[in-house]
Amino acid sequence: MKKKVLLGILATLCVVCTYAQSAIYYPNIKTLKPSAETGLLEPESFVLLLEYPQGQPSYNIEDIDLLDSVYRIAFSRTNPKMYTFVIEGYGTAADQDLVKSRVDGVYNYFTGRCDAQFMIRIAPNPISSSCSGDSVEMVRYEVPTDRKYYDIAELPQSKQVFNKKPLLDKVKITIANNPKACVGDFEGCSVPSKDSIIRSYYSSVTLAKGSLLRIKNTKDKCPDDVEFSIEEHLNYREILDKYFLVPHKRQIIIQTGFIVLHSNYKREYNECSQPLPDSIFVTFPVTQDQLENKIRVFAKKYTDNGAEYKGLPTRKLSSKVSLSVQAKIDPTQIDTIFLGKRIKVEEVDDYFYKVKTDAEEGTITVGDKFYKPYRIDKEGNYELKKPLRALFRMENDAEEEEIEESKIDKKYADDEEIE
Repeated sequence: MKKKVLLGILATLCVVCTYAQSAIYYPNIKTLKPSAETGLLEPESFVLLLEYPQGQPSYNIEDIDLLDSVYRIAFSRTNPKMYTFVIEGYGTAADQDLVKSRVDGVYNYFTGRCDAQFMIRIAPNPISSSCSGDSVEMVRYEVPTDRKYYDIAELPQSKQVFNKKPLLDKVKITIANNPKACVGDFEGCSVPSKDSIIRSYYSSVTLAKGSLLRIKNTKDKCPDDVEFSIEEHLNYREILDKYFLVPHKRQIIIQTGFIVLHSNYKREYNECSQPLPDSIFVTFPVTQDQLENKIRVFAKKYTDNGAEYKGLPTRKLSSKVSLSVQAKIDPTQIDTIFLGKRIKVEEVDDYFYKVKTDAEEGTITVGDKFYKPYRIDKEGNYELKKPLRALFRMENDAEEEEIEESKIDKKYADDEEIE
């Protein structure tokens, strides 16, 4: 029984209300679904066709119900569509004053309902933010309205009818959703506003458009664009002279270099109600020895119990120019990013030299023992144990190579995640 009722409604859906030849049409609703009622209340577009008694400037008294229905839909404060109006009158060359009077009468009906000299609309505008989630603001705008008056004899045959009905002595009101025409461009904000690559001497950070903040449908002033810089600490001599392990309460993480990321859009843990995506790419150049020894990227991971440095999924990138590793971080991790390797307590002796005290700078403590990452040979050179040496970029100071990242082929031939 319900199916028969629905089919009956569907058969008459394009015209939902008529008086004589006056009617409301919903041309964009093609099928009836359970949400069809919402579709009728928030249509993308619809048309009111009013028929006038010949020679009369006013619409029929019964048509006020149709005008009221249009007003309830187009000016509803719960309808997020932002409508424009086109009011078109059709008559003969001899009665253009009459046509104008009819069109202006319809316009005056709506301005009267708005208590203004022109049509005013207050509409809800849904806003989506990658940090604060979804919200709604109320937007007040003057409804763009176009009034047109036609001598029907000057129109082509196809323009003299609407839905197979002659347009002579009728006024057609077309209401269409057009946010740009109503309130201008408000596509939203992205920080950064475009895809960006920030480079230091060796490392780089890739910021996709909107990776730090995305706001949809805002009409407010967009935030200033991102400020971002990299403080790089990858020279092996600097690291060895002031050596320390990656901070961690329970694990031993060897570090062989780090960068510090600075930005005006760092997010604190729990600052954003929405989960922040891992959408910032950090890239370090590496050597083949480092790759073979499973070097990986470490960054802070935040929980309600605090923050700890943990290994990130690390990808190997190969090109004709260089080898690199890359990892993704989120805006809360714009901080210190380490390159290193996790080891077991019993493996410490394989990487570091034992010393008697922690008096020297660069000495590390594991349990009740003290270690140094290097010692100086008779010639004054740094001497490292082979496993630790394999984790560093060991260029001579005079032979440091500049990484020309702009030449790196973006279509990597051999990308894989490091286990």
